[in-house]
Amino acid sequence: MYRVSVKANASGTGVDSQACPSRFGAIPGLLSLLPLPMRPGSRGLVSLVFFFLMAIPFHVPAVIIDRVAAVVDQEVITLTEVEQLVALQVLARLPGEGESDYRRRILETMIAQALRARDVERFGAEDVPKDSIEARLVEITRRLGGEPDREAVLRQTELSLDELRGIVKRQLQVEAYVEERFSPLIFVSLEEIETYYRGPWTDQRRQRGLTVPPLSEVREEIRSILKSERLQAEIETWTAQLRARANVDVFVYR
Repeated sequence: MYRVSVKANASGTGVDSQACPSRFGAIPGLLSLLPLPMRPGSRGLVSLVFFFLMAIPFHVPAVIIDRVAAVVDQEVITLTEVEQLVALQVLARLPGEGESDYRRRILETMIAQALRARDVERFGAEDVPKDSIEARLVEITRRLGGEPDREAVLRQTELSLDELRGIVKRQLQVEAYVEERFSPLIFVSLEEIETYYRGPWTDQRRQRGLTVPPLSEVREEIRSILKSERLQAEIETWTAQLRARANVDVFVYR
């Protein structure tokens, strides 16, 4: 003896057959309404019962698994992913920066990274040496206070160490692309170095109560500072161009 019952599950509606003392007990009086060709034992009955069951509405309560923080074209950035990077302290907090502002800055960084990574993949991302990935992991671990603290953060954010390595690898691929594409285009002249030395660089040293060494001793240091500033400006221009061509929707921290 069998009856057909319907149950709601994670994938929707399922049909299950299980033993039961009475036949068709779930649909009382159905037999008396059926013509003889559709009495038990015929294929027509099975079809009709299935039709009746599919007509029964089932309401499965919706469960929010995660919230969408932003969408970059078809790439979704979830709130959980934002919180993971907040916990990993991927960006240093600015003086007086509130929690909402910090999370907004993290999200904007993730959007920029998604745009850049997609452009990098379009031109072919280079493989990153494992040593470079491990070196960056050491920096993250130090920033978090040591390996026990890093492991605690990974448990809190439900990230595995391999997943963290994947995040680091993607970041390093973008950095390598930027270095290859933009660095050769940046030139700093001796005149620019001297102007910066006699202006901002000397002023900052004096404000901090430090001595001002001769230009010849700090020329390459200043060249690196100016080159880094211009490289960052090139990155920001490139990112703005990528964003202008993309559909970016932000749903939180606005």
